[in-house]
Amino acid sequence: MEDLPEALVTEIVKRVSRTSDLNSISLVSKQLYTIEGYQRGAIRVGSGLCTATEALSSLCTRFPNLWKVEIDYSGWIPGHGKQLDNKGLFVFSSHCSSLIDLTLSFCSYIDDSGLGWLAHCKTLVSLRLNNAPLVTSFGLYSVAVGCTSLCALHLIDCEEIDSVEWLEYLGRDGSLGELVVKNCKGINHHELLKFGAGWMKLQKFEFEGEIRISDIFPSDVYDPSYDAHSTDIYDFCCESLKDLRLAHIKTWPEIGLRVVLGKCKL
Repeated sequence: MEDLPEALVTEIVKRVSRTSDLNSISLVSKQLYTIEGYQRGAIRVGSGLCTATEALSSLCTRFPNLWKVEIDYSGWIPGHGKQLDNKGLFVFSSHCSSLIDLTLSFCSYIDDSGLGWLAHCKTLVSLRLNNAPLVTSFGLYSVAVGCTSLCALHLIDCEEIDSVEWLEYLGRDGSLGELVVKNCKGINHHELLKFGAGWMKLQKFEFEGEIRISDIFPSDVYDPSYDAHSTDIYDFCCESLKDLRLAHIKTWPEIGLRVVLGKCKL
């Protein structure tokens, strides 16, 4: 293998898709270790990412062309070591110049300061935050302003995100094509209508409200954010919408997101 031209060896490595095979290839020789490192574009790490910031720096050095990263701490306990924190997101902004797709799941030590560093990732296209208990609307607004290439945003079980200034900003920018909001108790479905002009480009939209006692034992619960005399929030078009899912929302007596059903061509 060492006698083969490097370009040919690189082409061979490109055709290997299984992570386990790539790991094995990297152990064969120093040449293959280097080539495989430069070719690896996606990684997924979990609670084994201990002394997290240092480990992440090593990963970014080992794989300098990463474009997709998923960090999942589901099932994490303190005995597993330190989680990724805000300093880790600084590593992304300073070492991963090709980062396009980032998923952060159950990252309990990341807050708005960390998202402030993430806002420097100008190439970021897709961001998924799953169970981010310390992230608020302020941090999300930083991402909305800084990540100018953002096209897909998923927010799941992010309980501290309440206001929708970030949503209004993304709506004015008009670049978001995919928006998913699930079980974020601070975001009700009436506020999502403030996405405004952003609805024109949106192709996928999912909203799932938080299940409450009032949903199990129905009663007439009025949403104080609804303004029966305001019609401008319903003046939008979403003809590009191809994928729509609504769950656990109350639309009576208010209109709310129900209006979307009559404005899209599914």
